[in-house]
Amino acid sequence: MTDLILTGASRGIGHALALALAPIRNQRLLLVARDADRLQALVADVERLGGQALAVPGDLGTVEGARKLGERLAELVTPGATLVHNAGLWPSERVLNADGLETSFVTNHLGPLVMQRSLLEAGRLRRILVVSGGLLVMGRFDAARTPTGEDFSSLRTYCNTKLCFALAMRDVAAAHPEVDVVVLHPGVVRTDLAARSGLVGWLLSQVKRAWERPEVCAARLVRILQRERWSPPGDARWLMEEAERPWPAVTENAATRQALRDTTSRLLAAR
Repeated sequence: MTDLILTGASRGIGHALALALAPIRNQRLLLVARDADRLQALVADVERLGGQALAVPGDLGTVEGARKLGERLAELVTPGATLVHNAGLWPSERVLNADGLETSFVTNHLGPLVMQRSLLEAGRLRRILVVSGGLLVMGRFDAARTPTGEDFSSLRTYCNTKLCFALAMRDVAAAHPEVDVVVLHPGVVRTDLAARSGLVGWLLSQVKRAWERPEVCAARLVRILQRERWSPPGDARWLMEEAERPWPAVTENAATRQALRDTTSRLLAAR
């Protein structure tokens, strides 16, 4: 039996993917999200569909919370596991967490890196799939401002943090050639990500009606997960939905990549 870790499992794409994976035999799902009650309900749904699942509540919004989650997962999973990074935050306002860092920078970038570190060090992972976003092409990284959200805007910060994690995962792939890594744009999906109140929220909800359902996206992700291999050893590939594409130009900027490496190392060394 193989293990598959799925973050952001309680809602949207993650919830739909868990249900789509449930009928697959010889696989155990480790479902991760902050809401323990929703996770337990999802475990029950997966089991009704014939699958096996375990709820692992955890929070990627702080470095310490992410570290504890990774250590817990490393204790639970067996070697050869797949990790699906699906959790994400599209912020509506600048909020600093207990570390003094902007919350989506941690949730979308630092937290997932810290969480998976224990799994990599323990030799638990064979594959990592990152549910990213095509909007990373609009991302920019400012070492002095992005970690604390001093360059905050609702759209730009989402793009920036998605770019950060995609760049970091290219480095992870290079450092761990034994792990198959892919980063992808999942499609334009109708979820509550970026939900807003008031008139803006209502207008956005009307636009989203034309977007694809999470179940459609989940079926696409299942097909990708069933591929024998995603990337050559030591590299990571970029997919737009199911099609491989060249990495966007913004991800090839050497100065940006080095600045992010240096900043990430400094921030994690201090915590």
